[in-house]
Amino acid sequence: MSKRYVDVDRELFCKSLEAKGFIPDPEAFGELVYMRQHHMDLTMYVKIYTSMSIRGGDTRKCGKDAIRVMLIFSNPVTGRSGCLYKTPRVYRTGSQEAVIERTIERAREAYGAGVKRVRGEK
Repeated sequence: MSKRYVDVDRELFCKSLEAKGFIPDPEAFGELVYMRQHHMDLTMYVKIYTSMSIRGGDTRKCGKDAIRVMLIFSNPVTGRSGCLYKTPRVYRTGSQEAVIERTIERAREAYGAGVKRVRGEK
């Protein structure tokens, strides 16, 4: 696999995430964030920080940022949140399709961490 940087098309990336059940985080600012609620614990969300400006455009330029995927807890009473699990960053190398696939793999990893957490596994 090539290690060269690739731009990731916003429309292709967003449609791919939405096809997997992710929606834009309405509380995000600055950076476009996608989220999906965990079905076993409705206070947990898998969030994908896309490295795309919320105002539009494709991903940031080479070396500026990477895509981050996390399992987040959101307290429904206080509105506070915190990170429960962080996956390795997704670097934009190879092809657009490879970047999208790695992002979805990381989202599955974070979702799996949520399953383990609910079940009391380590």
